[in-house]
Amino acid sequence: MRDYYSLTEEGRRRRLKELASTALEDYDLDVVRIRGMTGGTNGIFRLDTSDGARYAMRIGIGPPIGHPPDEVASELAFLRAIADEPGVAVPTPIRCRDGRWFTSASSGFVPHERPVVIFSWLEGTLLADRVDTIGLEGFGAATARLHRAADRFVPPEGFAAPRYDRIYPYDVPFILFTDVGDDLLPPGRRRVFEQGAELVETGLRRLVDREPPRVLHGDLHGWNIKTHHGRISVFDFEDIVWGWPVQDLATALYYQWSGDHFDRRCAEARTGYEAVAAWPDRGGELETFIIGRTLVMANDVVSQPEWIDEAPGIFERGERRIADMIIRIAERSG
Repeated sequence: MRDYYSLTEEGRRRRLKELASTALEDYDLDVVRIRGMTGGTNGIFRLDTSDGARYAMRIGIGPPIGHPPDEVASELAFLRAIADEPGVAVPTPIRCRDGRWFTSASSGFVPHERPVVIFSWLEGTLLADRVDTIGLEGFGAATARLHRAADRFVPPEGFAAPRYDRIYPYDVPFILFTDVGDDLLPPGRRRVFEQGAELVETGLRRLVDREPPRVLHGDLHGWNIKTHHGRISVFDFEDIVWGWPVQDLATALYYQWSGDHFDRRCAEARTGYEAVAAWPDRGGELETFIIGRTLVMANDVVSQPEWIDEAPGIFERGERRIADMIIRIAERSG
């Protein structure tokens, strides 16, 4: 039996499908078909039931960056609290047979016990597949509404979410500058990454001094957003963090950097956001926290076995992205 982490995404998906069948024993759903959607990190499956309904099952990623049960419970509490926010749709978690909002399951073919959540199905097309057609104004407006809802959110007792007041917010060691060798961080690239880290640390201190944090989506990008007849739906809230709105926007625009459309995409997102709330970037902060996202992604790929093959490309693109953001920040400061 091949090691799970040596498998292709399709191979992992097949293993996770067996785990999905085990998890379904905790639900009152008559599932007639389980269709794998992704399996590279989380396992995402579409469930079709005998009554014609559809659901989405998420099987969490394993350690070290997988989320513990208290963080999964907090994610679902936040989702339920913002479910009625007008102008943006979020999925509804489905209770287990015994009333729990999620379960856990294990398999001899998949390492580690993993949290499993079933959500209502969201109709639509991924924003990432339509951004060239519809732009990011709708995304900007939906993000502002999420941030407005987060302002009103009162965390329940035991609420647990990382704090994005440091370069790497999650409860995993930040090993980027200690355990990564010259193969991924040769001296010139390391200097660029370290310069970027200094800017992020300075930017974080300013945010902390300026205003209190709120709960953010934490992984807001075009593959976690759907659009359907002009309506925006946002899903995959498992990376919620205490942070600041500009960090959510930076996460999304991190993925828009390559190509000649970056400035246009930033302007579209700002137009949509400002239709609902004040733009949260106070000069160079968006670029600063795009650097921050770059550092988070770099640390993730060297920490998690599922992603290690992607590390060379992410580090190479990361160097170019950070260098470009440094130039942009300097130009803004005059």
